[in-house]
Amino acid sequence: MSLPQGALQGVRVLDLTRYIPGPYCTMLLGDLGADVVKVEEPPLGDPTRAVPPAAGEDSAAHAALNRNKRSIAVDLRQDAGAALVKRLAASADVLVEGYRPGVLARRGLGAQALRAENPRLVYCSLTGYGQVGPLAPRAGHDVNYAARGGFLDANRDAEGRPVIPGAQVADMTGGLLATIGILAALLARERTGRGQVVDVSMLDGVLALMTVPAARTPSGAGRANELSGTHACYNVYPCRDGRHLAVGALEPKFWEALCGALDLPQLAPRQWERGERRRQTITILAERFLSRDRDEWVSALGAADACVEPVLDVAEAVAARPLGGEAAFPVRLSETPMRQGRPAPALGAGTDEVLAEAGYGRLEIESLRTSGVIQ
Repeated sequence: MSLPQGALQGVRVLDLTRYIPGPYCTMLLGDLGADVVKVEEPPLGDPTRAVPPAAGEDSAAHAALNRNKRSIAVDLRQDAGAALVKRLAASADVLVEGYRPGVLARRGLGAQALRAENPRLVYCSLTGYGQVGPLAPRAGHDVNYAARGGFLDANRDAEGRPVIPGAQVADMTGGLLATIGILAALLARERTGRGQVVDVSMLDGVLALMTVPAARTPSGAGRANELSGTHACYNVYPCRDGRHLAVGALEPKFWEALCGALDLPQLAPRQWERGERRRQTITILAERFLSRDRDEWVSALGAADACVEPVLDVAEAVAARPLGGEAAFPVRLSETPMRQGRPAPALGAGTDEVLAEAGYGRLEIESLRTSGVIQ
């Protein structure tokens, strides 16, 4: 019995991205069954390969972002290298790139040039600030996009200082949105026969994450809201052992269940109080949670159905994954399941294979390698 094919079986993706956002997008496409060819510039390849800590010869971060891909090492700064990628793009379904606007166009690899030769190509540009506008040429990283998108302002510590998230929120959101845009463009191509340009801005992705907080601005409600730790029923509390519990008892039935389980029935009518009484309610719950260790509370409240969960550290969260191991594709498909993870490739490991598939002969490949176009 043959294994089921992935949803994107037969789709060829050229991945010209680096670091986090683009590689995360193309990894998801690979998980769905696409043939992803990662184009890296020699001699070092994707800079993420050098980010510590190490996992074998490459970094753990690189390994986590580049499964289910083949790597080719091509010097795009040489005319022959750009011509090679242009030849690959002529038969590709998707190209994903993360260069600043205009960089690839100057090398003959912009959307207009490639789609002129391959009208079915879906060309996705994933950048910090999009392809047009005054911010488009600016360099940036995750913290910059989070800052301009209001995310840092909305997340502050006890002293009111903006807090840098522990995960790359803008980068990962940008990768997800690029995946959505590419899938939508492929679906549209089934109707029209033509590809299109997908322009993804990571700043726009952060603004999308801020949809609910931003909705409060016209009303003058300010930064704090029911989902930001303002109220006792939706908050994080330290326990006796220094670890924490996350309480999400928004609905009255969950709040009442929590108050009952904590033997604090007098707090049930005080879920949405304001001012000093609200602070008193938070203090009472905080003192109660400090009376036991985190995992004692997890056991004690397990049957309460009160939306209380432990705040796990990263190691605990990874160990608690139902499937274990590396982060799996976050969507389950019943008929076209994700591909079993092939490990991230070594730099240039697929160069000869991919070029041979594109019609390059052995002598041509040797000549390109001798001239330094490929590695």
